[in-house]
Amino acid sequence: MDNHPIRILRIVAVMNRGGIETQIMNMYRKLDRSKFQFDFLVTRDENGVFDGEIEKLGGKIYRVPSVRKVGLFKFIKYIDNFFKNHQEYKIVHCHMNTWSGLFLNIAKRHNVPVRIAQSHSAQQGIKNYTVKGIIENSFKKVMKLFIKVGANHYWAVGKEAGEWLYGKKIAQTKMKIIPNAKDLDMYKYDPKVRGELRKDLEIGSNTILIGHVGSFSSVKNHEFLINLFYQMREKGLECKLCLVGDGPLRKNFEKKVSDMQIYDRVIFLGLRNDVNKLMSAFDVFVLPSKFEGMPNVVIEAQAAALPCVISDSITSEIDMGMDLVEYISLQKSSVYWIDAVLNKKCIERNIPTNKMIERGYDLKSLTKWLEEFYLNNVYK
Repeated sequence: MDNHPIRILRIVAVMNRGGIETQIMNMYRKLDRSKFQFDFLVTRDENGVFDGEIEKLGGKIYRVPSVRKVGLFKFIKYIDNFFKNHQEYKIVHCHMNTWSGLFLNIAKRHNVPVRIAQSHSAQQGIKNYTVKGIIENSFKKVMKLFIKVGANHYWAVGKEAGEWLYGKKIAQTKMKIIPNAKDLDMYKYDPKVRGELRKDLEIGSNTILIGHVGSFSSVKNHEFLINLFYQMREKGLECKLCLVGDGPLRKNFEKKVSDMQIYDRVIFLGLRNDVNKLMSAFDVFVLPSKFEGMPNVVIEAQAAALPCVISDSITSEIDMGMDLVEYISLQKSSVYWIDAVLNKKCIERNIPTNKMIERGYDLKSLTKWLEEFYLNNVYK
């Protein structure tokens, strides 16, 4: 390697504390950075929460203006100029779902030999039959076709995510599943941490603490979750709801719980860097999302032996077979959801993570595999 690390370009929207970005950072920290380095091409003007850490670890951050700001044709020109001026990259790893078709075709035109597309979601949004929605869906279909031409490595967090982005033929013949692996020791259930955090959060020993981690956006379905919690309170159950995350709808929901007069029972924690510890403090994790791919938080919850009640719109691949996950339809009444929460909270939390390791969810093992992949493909 001529005493210089192999530099891998990761393409993302912005390096904030989302599931994809957190996963990249977890791997970046484990990487042998004397041999490998991650650099980032981001498409938003804003600074990401991980930017400072990336630079400390030796990574570089490049920015192109967002397509909404400059328009599609100028956006393409910016990307083209980037690859023209940065021919040092031999590996490009794109996390932009359908937009990967655009980035990887431009990378191919500039002779980047290793072009990785990675699918993180089984679908993107609910069908929109407006004129704008039809145009957007048509554009996504074209971009999916471009991925087949531009990429030469097809990765996905799960089977459904891969089939959605690449189609069944590629998913069955060329795709590799790359699990959202975790540092399992970080998430291991810790009774001491549980006690300390619950004391800080003023949670009594008999109080059921329902946890949720996710951005305040429509897809996460906070409306459903808050209404469910309100009905639990109406039934006289001793419980609190802890919401971790931020987003455009947060103030709306803060007002909602205030209007419902349950503000003292709902904890808004904002963005946190100790989600692994919070998993020990929760009694049940509830995720009523309208759709998801392979949500990191459900994997993290299982690593912490935390029981999960989630919507059946979330892929069954997320269940690690540890008897921790229960799926319920969003069409079911609150009675079903409440019963599931009450039943799941009784699960003992000394469940080993052997099944997660067997399925490839150990971060150390995955990072070692990734390093070997880089070496084998750059120097072949």
